[in-house]
Amino acid sequence: MDAGYSQAQEVPIDVLPPLPKGAQTQAGAHELPPPPPSSVPFENLRSFYHPASGVAILMLDWLAFGTDFLSAFLAIPVICVLSFLVSFPIVYVIQRKWTKDSTQAALGKAFIGAFLVGLPFPITGTMLGAAILALAGLPQHPIEVVKRLAEKSKISATQ
Repeated sequence: MDAGYSQAQEVPIDVLPPLPKGAQTQAGAHELPPPPPSSVPFENLRSFYHPASGVAILMLDWLAFGTDFLSAFLAIPVICVLSFLVSFPIVYVIQRKWTKDSTQAALGKAFIGAFLVGLPFPITGTMLGAAILALAGLPQHPIEVVKRLAEKSKISATQ
């Protein structure tokens, strides 16, 4: 061991991150900036539908027509209308809030998605379902989807 390493060395203050403008400090104490706001899932993914919209469309379609649960209580035309009315606002809100689409674009995408959900048959295993997956960008990024879901579950588990 070298004698020069046995003494404690002082860390220069310039290695700390700069203080944000307007931050007030107490005598010698540094305040950390607030944590960044929670990011939107798949914020940098550019696709026609947000992946959450694609999942919502396919999930609502499967719930309405993939199971025979609703058809035991309601007629098919009623299920079609209810499916449209439930899926339209969900897709619209996802497209407006997470993808930051304009009002017209979000309305158009929500109408197309709700129309597909309201079709009187399940689209999940058809070419329409594959089109929704492709438009949502899900087939191109399956590893990224798994990584982000794993990160979210780790974050929620620690809180």
